Amino acid sequence: MEGHQIDIQFIDASDWLELTWYNSGGTRAKKILQDLEGNEFFFKCSEKKPAKEGKPEKHYKYEFWNEIIAYQLGKLLGLNMLRYDVAVFNGEIGCISPKMTVTDEEQLIEIGRFMTAINSDFLPENYKTRTEYTFQLLTETLDYFRLTQYLPFFFQTLIFDALISNTDRHQENWAFIGKTTLLSEALKQVEDNVKRKGFKKLPLLLKALYHWMFDRKKNELSKEGKVYKLIHTEVSKTAPIYDSGSSLARELTDSRVNMLLNNDAELKKYLENGKSELHWSNKKLSHYDLIKELLNSAYVEEVVNASKFLKKWEPDLVVNILDKINTLIPEEWAEYAIPDNRKSLILKLLTSRFEAISQFFSD
Repeated sequence: MEGHQIDIQFIDASDWLELTWYNSGGTRAKKILQDLEGNEFFFKCSEKKPAKEGKPEKHYKYEFWNEIIAYQLGKLLGLNMLRYDVAVFNGEIGCISPKMTVTDEEQLIEIGRFMTAINSDFLPENYKTRTEYTFQLLTETLDYFRLTQYLPFFFQTLIFDALISNTDRHQENWAFIGKTTLLSEALKQVEDNVKRKGFKKLPLLLKALYHWMFDRKKNELSKEGKVYKLIHTEVSKTAPIYDSGSSLARELTDSRVNMLLNNDAELKKYLENGKSELHWSNKKLSHYDLIKELLNSAYVEEVVNASKFLKKWEPDLVVNILDKINTLIPEEWAEYAIPDNRKSLILKLLTSRFEAISQFFSD
């Protein structure tokens, strides 16, 4: 396919160093590896869910491939994607991606850090508060922190998630890159302001932080303090789109894959049921319904503009990726090559979703 480069790599990281003193967030821990030149990478395998309450263990064997397919597809559609390749380390196969920050001063700042500062009822670690993770909170957060210029990135990501049916775009799975002033430095600025202007002239937010400085809130930083700290965050850009593995029918068993390939009614139902992790007014909607809500919102113009990457779609785009996907696997890892029936389903799902989503933007 002229103009499109499918450049999947197989990386043998057996001789790389695992940085065990680091850790990584997300739903699954990632190993942080350092190559022979000192570059850092994140390595993760497909998810395994242990047996629970009489239910058997689940192993999403081919899930790591979804990161690689999503990267290749997003890149060819012109999106800013984090690169993923297939790799082996310590007797395991998975996907590997480079560290997103390149200097010691840079930080990956997940959107969740801003959202929880605005809405104290949203506690990501508490499943019962997931309904607080909403598009409305997202836009309120971006507006409060004067980050609305990055809305196109969020809209592009939501549309891309609908295309691949990513069900796990939680608050840690999209982010900015920037740097945050150390809290001690922020507190010093408050103290200086008090000395120069007096306590009464301080805004309410800074008064709250001033009280906290003097041990009235010794054990935890209040919401006001979290907001103040984040105001001192310097965002330089959005991070590339990353962690898209919970997509492309990763949860389906081989028998379920075959059934969907041979049952159009069940396939249609499966296509329509994919849910977005980001809620709309406390309701969890399908990807399709979320796009419909966005197109009926005050952001319709921005959403339509964000969808223009879909125009780069070509019929053989996914075919070329899937044809290349298994060619680099050494014989000893052949059992992890994506079976032909699963590749056929992935192609069918992506083609159907592209057609459905494009229809929303053609009216």
